[in-house]
Amino acid sequence: MQCTNRPMASIPVKLALQGGGAHGAFTWGVLDRLLEIPGLVVESVCGTSSGGMNAAALAQGWARGGAAGARETLEAFWMTLGGRNAVLDWWGAPSWFLGENFPWPAMNHGAAAFNPLRSLVEEFFDVDVLRARPVALHVVATRIRDGALTVFNGTRLSHDALLASSSLPPLFPAVNIDGEAYWDGGFAGNPALEPLLHSGGDDLLCILLQPFLRSMTPRHARESLALSVELSFSAAFHRELRDIARAREQAEHHLWPTSVERKIRDLRLHIVAPEEGLAALGHSAADTRSNPLQALREFGRATAELWYVQHGEALGRHGSFSLSEWLAASERPIKPWMEP
Repeated sequence: MQCTNRPMASIPVKLALQGGGAHGAFTWGVLDRLLEIPGLVVESVCGTSSGGMNAAALAQGWARGGAAGARETLEAFWMTLGGRNAVLDWWGAPSWFLGENFPWPAMNHGAAAFNPLRSLVEEFFDVDVLRARPVALHVVATRIRDGALTVFNGTRLSHDALLASSSLPPLFPAVNIDGEAYWDGGFAGNPALEPLLHSGGDDLLCILLQPFLRSMTPRHARESLALSVELSFSAAFHRELRDIARAREQAEHHLWPTSVERKIRDLRLHIVAPEEGLAALGHSAADTRSNPLQALREFGRATAELWYVQHGEALGRHGSFSLSEWLAASERPIKPWMEP
C-alpha cells in the first residue's frame, strides 16, 4: 500500500531519533521505509544513545549517496553490530535482568576502560564526513557535573561524542571530552527537539521507541524495571513537548511574532512510534544478535508503512500530531480515587 496524492516536489524534514539500546533497530526499519518516500530530503537529524548511532549512520550514508546511501549505511551498521554477536545494553540493569550471557567478567577486570561499542564506532564512522554535512547532525549526551543536556554538532562531533551519548551507568564508563565527563543522553533529552526547532524547514518527524499510550501493564519484575526506565527516559521529551505547545499558544496570540515564535507557530510535528512497548512485545533492548535485530527492523518498516498510509499526505502540508490536543488530554483533571 502507498499513500496517494503525494507531491513530487522536495519534502525537507528534520528527524529526532529516540534511543533505547538494541531497540534502535526498530528505528532503523522506520528510517529504511521513510527514506523510500519520493522527494524526501533529510535536512538535519538529532539522536540520543542508539538514536545517535542511527543519526550518524544516516548522515554518513546520505553524504556519500543520498537516501539510498543512508539506507545502505544503516543496514551496514546494524549488521556489523549483529555480526559481532555482542550483548549490549544502553539502558543499564543488574545482571539478573540482562541474563547470563552479558560479559560481566570483562567488566570486572577493566570497568574503567570497558566499552564494547568503541571499536565499532571508531572503525565505522568517519568524523570528517559527519562534520561536513549535507545533513546537519546533532548528538545528545548528559553532562555529569550538572545533568545538563549537551548537544555535540559541527566541529564538536567525534567518536567520543557518539560513545558518550550511549554510555549508560553502571554498565558503561563515563566519557571525558574536553575535561568534562558525560553519560547517556537519555537523562536529559530522549530525543531532544531544541536543536532542530529554529532552522531549516517546518516538518519535524520524531521516531520513538516507546508508545504514547500503553494497553499492557508489567507482569513481573523484569518488565517493571524495563518500563520504569522507559518512563524516566521519556519524561524530558514530554516536558519539551509541553513547552513547545505552550510557546505555540503564546505565539499565536502575538500580532507581531518574533522569528523564533514564527518557527514554533509554523512547526509541523509528526510522530512515528510502536503501538505497544517493545520490551512488552518480547524484544530485548540488550540483545544485539542479528536475528532479533532483523525482526525489529521488519517491525519498524511495517510501523512506518502504516504511518505513511495514514499520515503521509501531511508531509510538507500540515502536522499529523496535534500538540494542542495532546496537551489538553495530558492536563485534563483526573477524578480523585477517594471522594471526601
